[in-house]
Amino acid sequence: MSDGAQNLSRRDMMRIGATGVAAAGVGNLPVLADEQAAADKLPKRRYGRTGLEIGWLIGASDWTKELIPRAVHAGVNYWHKAQAWNAHSFPRAIKALPRESYYLECVVDRVNGDHAHGKIDEEQHYQFVKSRLKDSGAGYYDVFKFHFGYHSIEEAKQNPGMVRAFERLKKEGLVKHLAISQHHYNNIGGDMAWEILHYLADHQPYDATQFFHTYGDRKEIEEWIAVARKHDIATIAMKTMGGVGRASHDPKFKKLLADPKYHGTTPAAAMVKWLRSNENLTGAVIATKNFDQFRENTGAAISLAMAPKDHATLSLLSGYNKGLTCLLCAECVSTCPEHIAIADIFRYERYARDYFDLDRAQKEYAALTKNGTSCAGCGDCLPACPQEIDIAAKLKDVHRLLG
Repeated sequence: MSDGAQNLSRRDMMRIGATGVAAAGVGNLPVLADEQAAADKLPKRRYGRTGLEIGWLIGASDWTKELIPRAVHAGVNYWHKAQAWNAHSFPRAIKALPRESYYLECVVDRVNGDHAHGKIDEEQHYQFVKSRLKDSGAGYYDVFKFHFGYHSIEEAKQNPGMVRAFERLKKEGLVKHLAISQHHYNNIGGDMAWEILHYLADHQPYDATQFFHTYGDRKEIEEWIAVARKHDIATIAMKTMGGVGRASHDPKFKKLLADPKYHGTTPAAAMVKWLRSNENLTGAVIATKNFDQFRENTGAAISLAMAPKDHATLSLLSGYNKGLTCLLCAECVSTCPEHIAIADIFRYERYARDYFDLDRAQKEYAALTKNGTSCAGCGDCLPACPQEIDIAAKLKDVHRLLG
């Protein structure tokens, strides 16, 4: 394959995503400037107070080796979970570039258990990063990210181990910036993600944050994104494609989507443009398995504004998701007498039904101490669900899928 064939043409990039300047202002959304990007490149946004200029679409180490050169050409320059690469697997298309032109993120997990039960251990985290740098030959990681985050505000106050590991590594020139990927922990008596992030903004040296965010999400997430902008803290959305995968493969939904008013867009492209329309949001991590998905997402990210068809498509998706797709708000978890990690279980369902990664979903589900069979069917969770999901019935369904 020639070098030219490896790269995206402008027509490819814009085929699905483009709406044109005439669509500007639709739904009171602003036209977004091509933030330091050429017409066929991803726009860049400032990664909070770090000063890094990153492509709006975040790359990931689990993207296929064939996709990565195309992503580099399109302007992807920030790589999530780069600690997974060693000297052999480090993509040549990235490694050939000047080191200062791309940014590598190392995610650091708890030890001696999973994210809900493992421990923060300063020395082990410090040694982990040093070992990954030795194996990869990367020289340094631009971002040290606490994966999954704190269980509670109290833990953030009382356990500085993760921050101290970062500070030691930074002093040695091995990492530069501190970030956190925050989950909800109300199932184990902890706090919600946005509560923890608000505390960190005022009391901890985190430069960047990552969190669940999709169309129809809770107002607290939008509020956090605005607050983070005022603090000059970067914001990266993850788990963004709520219901997109299953809807796009559902014959009934596809029949509805065939209406001419939806022509020229897709649920995925509309979702990307909706995320991109928030000027306070730095970027998004979007599961990408193949070139078609990448082309669709990138084309949408390059677009200047949403169009009526995009709004209509998201409204259609929202109606489809009602009663069916969990948006991972975790509100139900606080009311469960069995303390089941309902939102985690439905997140694993997403891996299977929206990302088509059944192996990962089953592996994650198998590690739970309480799964869908722990549900007593009491119904206490039902009033808390904004999606009006029959949670007990869905837990049984997910267990049949993943158990």
